[in-house]
Amino acid sequence: MPTIIETFNLTKRFPRYSGYLQLFERRTDNVLTAVDGVNLQIHEAEVLALLGSNGAGKTTLSKILCTLVLPTDGRALICGRDVVREASAVRKLVGMVDGQERSFYWRLSARQNLEFFAALHNLSGQAAQTRIDELLALVGLTEHADRRFMSFSTGMRQRLAIARGLLVMPRVLFMDEVTRSLDPKTARDLRAFVRKRLVEQLGCTVIWVTHRLEEAEEICDRVAIMKRGQVLDCASVAELQRHLPARQVYRLKVGGLPPDASAALRNLPGVLDLECNGHDSSSADFKVTISDEEQVLPQVIDLLVRQGAKIQHCSSQAASLEEAFLYLTDGERRGL
Repeated sequence: MPTIIETFNLTKRFPRYSGYLQLFERRTDNVLTAVDGVNLQIHEAEVLALLGSNGAGKTTLSKILCTLVLPTDGRALICGRDVVREASAVRKLVGMVDGQERSFYWRLSARQNLEFFAALHNLSGQAAQTRIDELLALVGLTEHADRRFMSFSTGMRQRLAIARGLLVMPRVLFMDEVTRSLDPKTARDLRAFVRKRLVEQLGCTVIWVTHRLEEAEEICDRVAIMKRGQVLDCASVAELQRHLPARQVYRLKVGGLPPDASAALRNLPGVLDLECNGHDSSSADFKVTISDEEQVLPQVIDLLVRQGAKIQHCSSQAASLEEAFLYLTDGERRGL
């Protein structure tokens, strides 16, 4: 797919101030590096997750790409336009939706709010009304167009925020923690809307900023994992899982298990981790992590059988995005 966003050693540093006098000091040693040498390529019509814990630099990176924050070093291009030197052109290519509602006018209707923000984009008259009607229909708010914003549910407010982000018909839409205050069903419906309507039907590129791994795994084509301002890796979930050390996870349901079987399994060479639930004389559920399927799994089963147990069920479990995330961001400390 064609590349729509490119960053080259993109960096943003903020000075740290502990008092008013420091505002007049020219110090370069007391700074916070929020974005640190980021190199990214984002493809057209894909959903890319910026995934990381709070303070990882996700929002700052997004604001740089939306021309809201100037970078300290490096450069970024959107559709070949430089976000600093061609900021006006870039603003016509991007939209932004966040998880906050504070920028809407609560006493105005949905339509009046969109008319106001359309005017900020130099969109007025019949062209603005046509665009607003299209967007209200797109997000399912046509019947509520003349209701005051203050009467909207959280999900409706978030859909109106999406409509606002689409006013300029952006090529790229940044969505920053947009499910933060939504209930699970509304959040799931919103993710489905983004994938099916915005990406698959309209061809929009979506940058999904989140710290929720299950969201990234569900909606995104690729995931960029951030920590302390750096992008540690950017790949599909399947590709990220390949970074994990050689290990396979199996779930076994075992009947007639003797009391000392768990200890024997833990001491078996190649068994990296073992979890046991519901251990009694009738059955037990095991989650066993092993280093090698061909060598270790037969030994696990053979040991259980020799102990008098009956294997009732055995299935493999693919490595999760959570495991890949923890390995990349914290693997050394955790000993993964």
